[in-house]
Amino acid sequence: MTAITLEFLQELLKQDCPDVTIEEFEGAPGSKRGDNYTSMVYRITLKGYKKLSNETEPWSGSIIYKCLPESMLRRNTFKSDELFCNEVAFYTKIWPALSSFQDQWNLDQPFKSIPKCYLAQNDLVILKDLKEMDFVMPDRKQGLTVDQCYYVLKNLAQFHSLSLAMKCYNPEGFYDLLNIQDGITEVFFVTENEEYYRSYYTEATKNAIFMVEQELRDSSDRDKYLTKLKDFCNEDTFFQTMVDMVSPKEPLAVICHGDCWTNNLLFRYKDGQIADMYIVDFQLARYASPALDLCYLIYLCLDRQQRADHLTSLLEYYTDELYERVVSMSGAAAFDRDTLSTMIQEEFRLSSRFGLGTALDMYPIMTCDSNEAPNVYQAKESEATQSEESVKPVHTSNEVCRKKMTDLVIELVDQGLL
Repeated sequence: MTAITLEFLQELLKQDCPDVTIEEFEGAPGSKRGDNYTSMVYRITLKGYKKLSNETEPWSGSIIYKCLPESMLRRNTFKSDELFCNEVAFYTKIWPALSSFQDQWNLDQPFKSIPKCYLAQNDLVILKDLKEMDFVMPDRKQGLTVDQCYYVLKNLAQFHSLSLAMKCYNPEGFYDLLNIQDGITEVFFVTENEEYYRSYYTEATKNAIFMVEQELRDSSDRDKYLTKLKDFCNEDTFFQTMVDMVSPKEPLAVICHGDCWTNNLLFRYKDGQIADMYIVDFQLARYASPALDLCYLIYLCLDRQQRADHLTSLLEYYTDELYERVVSMSGAAAFDRDTLSTMIQEEFRLSSRFGLGTALDMYPIMTCDSNEAPNVYQAKESEATQSEESVKPVHTSNEVCRKKMTDLVIELVDQGLL
């Protein structure tokens, strides 16, 4: 963590805290090992005093400081520089434009679940610390409750609706947000990255196949499910399949969050009920089908029984909120409610393999112990520098991960989606 001074912090917060003088600050990692992989996140604690009418009183606060990993190996493997450009574009161009468009309609309850950004540039992002307002992150190992998932879907629908409405009402302004010079772009799943990531995904798919083999070793249907999984994981076709699925499909394509899992969702509770939430980390923002965000959320953060019991109602709930929001901002929707529902359900089915493709990598990340996860805060001097070295996916075969992976494969095969 560099380039932080008292003068820098004072200038940064002068609009929010004009009567505060900052006297000292201290930085510490803002996330646990295993909770983030593409950047380093620090919580900077601030202390000083606040001027009152005739006196002063002690003041304290904090901000979140997000910067590139010091490890060049990790930065290169996870395209951290490109991801940072995406997030900077989101906070400096995408969100201001979508928010301004939303303001035109004077909505009773506008979408506002994006944290305040104090500064975003090519090597750092500084955000409001939501912990100060009692927001907490779910346990990545536990996933989400159904109530939490409904709440996230409501907010995702509101976020996605801004793209659909602006695309109808001001298409020229909307498509400028996708300008390759200063807009968002797909970082990972582009054809030119296929060879670069071949060994990474070969390891990830081998690990997934091994887990399913172990879990189904005594099952008479073992070969039925393994054959389908191995076909999907074929190294000659897997990456291109993911590339095809992230390609935008009109007319429903929207600006997606791209990384909807527990660690990017923060909730505040009142009397035991969810009162509010924020969505963070827009490094993987992409222009694509909204179903990618839905599959990411539902297949990663809910278990098989939750999906069996609630999937239909979850998708209908999302569709209702999306439709109502688009109508409220443009006066008329490009399609009626029933047509929209049919399109969402079909795109969700078509995107289900994207959910599996991300699960191959993400289930181990979500279920591993902290000591199994890479340390993104490691000093650059401590890493080996051999040119042939590469960062490998998280490798774990714990019982929870094996069951989650196997349940998803069985579910998709039984539904004819794999």
